Amino acid sequence: MSPCWALVAVFLANLLTTESADPCMPINAAFRSVSSQNGATSCKCMIDPLVGTNYDNVWIGCSGQSMSTVFRELRSLNETRVQRVHIWDSQLNIIPTEMFEKANPRKLIIENSLVSVVRAGSFATLGARLTELRLRNNAIKKTIDPEALKGLDHLQILDVSANKISKLRADDLDSLTDLRELYLNDNAISEIEDGAFSALSSLRVLSIQNNQLGAISRNMFKGLENLEELYLENNNLAHVDWTAFRQLKKLRVLDLGRNQLTSIDLQSFDKLEKLILNNNSLQNLKNVSIRDLRNLNYLSMDRNSLAQIDESDLRGLSGSPRLETLSLASNNISVVAAGAFKNLVSLKTLALQNNQITTLTTEGQSLLSPLRLLNVLILSGNRLEALKGHDLPPALHTLAADHNRISHVDSNAFHGLKLQRLFLHDNRLTHLPKGTFDQIDLDVLQAIDLTENRWQCVCEEEWLGAWLEKAGEADVGEGVLGCLAIPCDPKEAAEKPTHWATVVASVLAVVSVVILLGIVYLYVEDARMKPISKHSFRRHDSDMLRLINEESKTDEARGVAPKPRPADAAHNKSVRWAN
Repeated sequence: MSPCWALVAVFLANLLTTESADPCMPINAAFRSVSSQNGATSCKCMIDPLVGTNYDNVWIGCSGQSMSTVFRELRSLNETRVQRVHIWDSQLNIIPTEMFEKANPRKLIIENSLVSVVRAGSFATLGARLTELRLRNNAIKKTIDPEALKGLDHLQILDVSANKISKLRADDLDSLTDLRELYLNDNAISEIEDGAFSALSSLRVLSIQNNQLGAISRNMFKGLENLEELYLENNNLAHVDWTAFRQLKKLRVLDLGRNQLTSIDLQSFDKLEKLILNNNSLQNLKNVSIRDLRNLNYLSMDRNSLAQIDESDLRGLSGSPRLETLSLASNNISVVAAGAFKNLVSLKTLALQNNQITTLTTEGQSLLSPLRLLNVLILSGNRLEALKGHDLPPALHTLAADHNRISHVDSNAFHGLKLQRLFLHDNRLTHLPKGTFDQIDLDVLQAIDLTENRWQCVCEEEWLGAWLEKAGEADVGEGVLGCLAIPCDPKEAAEKPTHWATVVASVLAVVSVVILLGIVYLYVEDARMKPISKHSFRRHDSDMLRLINEESKTDEARGVAPKPRPADAAHNKSVRWAN
């Protein structure tokens, strides 16, 4: 082969290698060929280095242009297969048919683009390949057009969140028989017809958060026998036919938070693991019937109006032997009966923060004594006054008791515990007895915070400041430690007079000076009067007699009321300092 032909062969090989190494080159060239803005395009091909190889990591992004511009550039492709097409911040308004005929993405995302109308058949050509369709933050009104979704036989994820949909009709989703996840969040849905999900037997996740649903009818969830996660948070739910949930045999997660529920009745969910009832109108746990949820692991009833926990209130949870987390935070709980937690023997985390609990002991028994496996206890923001010996369960490794009114901690309060995290900041502690932290292993301790208390320190007796120094980085407090943060030198403290000693010495010095001045004054006056006494007067006997008689007169005789005698002169003492 001649040198000339060899160079041509190398050039062609390099060209082919470059094109194969950059699959976006021909795609971007097609966009530029139809661009009317001096080579600037609204769409661009990009490579996701974290996803697959070849065309599996190629995606097209289009932004900031009108529908006609995006339509023209996407139509310039030659039936190119890409991982996804993502259109955002554009002005599409209407999605015409055949818009995606020449692009074959697995995922199609159109968001923040004012889409209000989707023409019938707009996605029909993608049916054999499209698995994910997201139309978030657009302007789709009232209902979903079932004709627009026809042909999407393999669609697994549909997200039409943050539109203006107000009603879901019985046949709107009938063509999506392979759908696995459906997101209808942040719309204005106030009505869902019975049977709206009847064709979605493959659905695993249904999310209808932040809508306006006021009620759940008996057949609303008909057909969802394989549903695993149901999110109904932040609606207006006040009326619920609880039998509607009995069809959801495989349900694992149920979120009913931020509604207006006053009672709960859930029974015999063998698969349910997580139940969220936060931010409702529950006032009494007697109106909460939760029974035979054998796999329940997490239960939260935060921010309701619960005032007390009676001994029988949590009895239904005896049928939930796997319950590990119970949260009752931010209620008004002030009374917890003895034995209230006796059915929660598997509990590992108990959250009771922001209530009005004053003690952990009732009728001489710790409220937490049945919780032998409890690891995490959150009591922040209550009204606890003390931590006593045997208040805390033996397996505890995390205690948050900050922002309470704790002024006393027994020296054995933490004995037998392998604490990893301890938060006692923002209380009323003035000191801790020696030995309080003797059993805390500094090699195990991860965090401790004792700031913002009322610490009082006696130099030769204070031990806590030095202990915190040994804790090192585990001391995570960012507040004020007061005198605990000031190192103490016993020799210096012994030589340094106390504050009261200084005050007393100062007072005595002033008194001494005043007395001396008084003596000097009297001496001067006595010296001044002596010349007068040279001519002393002779006292007559009659004068002495009159003086004696005057002295012998009683106070009554002279018209002067007698001075009352103290009942007990020994008690008539002045107190210098009142302690």
